[in-house]
Amino acid sequence: MNSLRRKYTFLSVISEDGIGACVLRSMEPLYSLAHVVVVYLHGFASSPESSKAAFFAERFAEHGVRFLCAELNQPAFATLTVTRMLEQLDARISALPPTDVVLIGSSLGGFVAVEAAARQAGDPRHPISRLVLLAPAVELEWDRWSEVKPGGIDGWRKAGHIEVFHYALDRPERLGFEFHEDAERYHPATRRLDVPLLIFQGRQDESVDPGLVECFARQQSQATLHMLDDTHQLKNSLDYIWGETARFLSLPPFG
Repeated sequence: MNSLRRKYTFLSVISEDGIGACVLRSMEPLYSLAHVVVVYLHGFASSPESSKAAFFAERFAEHGVRFLCAELNQPAFATLTVTRMLEQLDARISALPPTDVVLIGSSLGGFVAVEAAARQAGDPRHPISRLVLLAPAVELEWDRWSEVKPGGIDGWRKAGHIEVFHYALDRPERLGFEFHEDAERYHPATRRLDVPLLIFQGRQDESVDPGLVECFARQQSQATLHMLDDTHQLKNSLDYIWGETARFLSLPPFG
């Protein structure tokens, strides 16, 4: 057993792995991905060309699974809001033929994935059947935002915008205060979803509080949380994450 990784599962306890509070339990029956579309939601100030998006795109392509990566920056990063991202995702999913949808959400994409699953729980044509969350920002902890700290929320409100370094564009970009106002309408940390969730969280995450993610996972009826010795980007854990994701989705060699 790798002592660097702990797997927390929150349903019926099947066995303990000897590390401590780590327990394992079986998920709901696995299913075929023949009629499933996987949609990847990138993180804040990222893009569909991110290294994690490319990593998953390559792996799913090897298995012949349809994989889409939503572009959440358009039409302009400055006017980004959670509502706009949800509307864009809804439109992208609605344009698909009838199919189950698996959402993979990274950081802010995890925030959006949780809210999308809650909104679309009753959609018979495109049910969101499973979620994979990577260091999900289940709460937007403004005190962790270095861009907000100089003037605080009041300074952001008065100026109307803050400067954010956009990693995909490799340059600073303005972000309007509307992002904050709109985001405060959503509370994914309090959501209780009825679909299976697979969650990966780094213990050394500098952007997301691991305790908040663990609390969120405990509220779910079908959640498996993997705590990893990694940072917010989870770059050192991608192979492990893929192996567990393949198992979760019943892909070979786990199908």
